[in-house]
Amino acid sequence: MKDDCITKQNDKENTPQWFVMRFLYGFREKTADNLDKAGIKTFTPKKWVVSTKNGRRLKKYVPVIPDLFFVYTVKSKLDPFVEADAYFQYRYKTGGKYKEPLIVPEDQMNCFLAAVASEANPLYFTPDELTAGNGTRVRLIGGQLDGYEGILKKVKGARAKRLIVEIPGTIAVAIEVTPDLVEILS
Repeated sequence: MKDDCITKQNDKENTPQWFVMRFLYGFREKTADNLDKAGIKTFTPKKWVVSTKNGRRLKKYVPVIPDLFFVYTVKSKLDPFVEADAYFQYRYKTGGKYKEPLIVPEDQMNCFLAAVASEANPLYFTPDELTAGNGTRVRLIGGQLDGYEGILKKVKGARAKRLIVEIPGTIAVAIEVTPDLVEILS
C-alpha cells in the first residue's frame, strides 16, 4: 500500500504539466528562447497592438498580460531555468500549501489552446474584467470545438455573443461561435 503511494507520487513528478509562470520586469526573451531550444513547449497569450513611434504607426504582437507565461514540462526540467534566471518565477496557488506552483489541468489548457487557435483575433480578459453570473452555460456541438463547454455572453467591443473559455484565476478568451452549434446547458 505504501509503495503504491510512492509510485503514484513518482508518476505525478514525471508527468508533464502546464505550469503558470511569470517574468518580472519584462525580461522574457532570453529564458523563453532557452526553453524553446531545450524543446520545452510554451505558450504566451498574445494580441496585435498598433502604436505610434516617431510619427509612424507600428503593429506589434505583444503579450496580453506582460508577465504571464505557460510552460508544459516536468518540474525537475523547469527548476534549472528558474534557478538560472532571477526574473523567471513560478506563480503560486493562493490558499494552498506553502509555495505550491499553480498548475493548469491538461484538458483545461488544451481546451483554451484550441479556442485560441480557432479564432483569428481572440479577445482576452483577465479574471477581474469578466463579470461573474452573466451569460449562459453552453456546450458546442459540431465544428472545430465539438464538445467544449463555456459561458456564452455579450462581450464589450464585440458585435455577436461570444463563448468564454477560462483558465480560472488566470486568463479567459472570448471566441465567436455560430448559434446553430450551441446547446444550452441547464
